[in-house]
Amino acid sequence: MLKYLQLTVAIFIVFFLTHTIHAAPLLNLSLDFTRELTENNKTEQISGTLHYDVQTARVVVEIDKPIKQIMLVKDKILEIYYPVEKQAFRFISKGRIPLPFVESILQTTQAEYGLTAIGYSLDKHDIVDKVLYTYWNPPEKAKEALGAIILGMQNDKLISAEVKNPKGMIIARSIYKNHSKIGVNYIPMTVTSSTYGEKSEVIQHERIVYSTPKVNLQSPNPILQFSIPNSVEVKEIRW
Repeated sequence: MLKYLQLTVAIFIVFFLTHTIHAAPLLNLSLDFTRELTENNKTEQISGTLHYDVQTARVVVEIDKPIKQIMLVKDKILEIYYPVEKQAFRFISKGRIPLPFVESILQTTQAEYGLTAIGYSLDKHDIVDKVLYTYWNPPEKAKEALGAIILGMQNDKLISAEVKNPKGMIIARSIYKNHSKIGVNYIPMTVTSSTYGEKSEVIQHERIVYSTPKVNLQSPNPILQFSIPNSVEVKEIRW
């Protein structure tokens, strides 16, 4: 199951689930997605639908391929349920657990992309070739573990993000394209990301494509109320 866990645990940016996607308050959001992940010269694809409920800050992800899964995320807990195998796992982390194919959408719906909410502060800004770059420093208490983040903006759209380690080396870079304006926000429908090793080599590359956004559905979405059946034993893992 560690193989599938690697598909679900984010490698870099941590953002909270707040703010709006419409001029009216965001109540719920659903998006189809496909994710292609290349690592160790192997490429894997997953596809499914993510659902987000604002009031409960609850994220539910339905994976259709390559294996049926339902993932529930809230704060420091990630639950993974395999409906065919009737197996379930609960991962309890010391910090909040984000999902890569969720974060790239949610960060664009937040004020200052969620950075101030987790303690980052704006250091400076610069304009190069009509792109506004903002430089963000990590909270003082976390500078031994976190590095700076650099965001690129053009025409009110987030087009790039770079994450550095405490030594100033780039450990992750994301490019955002094919933005779709939903309400007052521009949501990138295509996100490509690379993570880098100690020698600046690419150790992982992913491409995520989102489609069919559905916002503030009037009818309750039953999947947002999903919970692992009581009849299924849940294996709990702390890390």
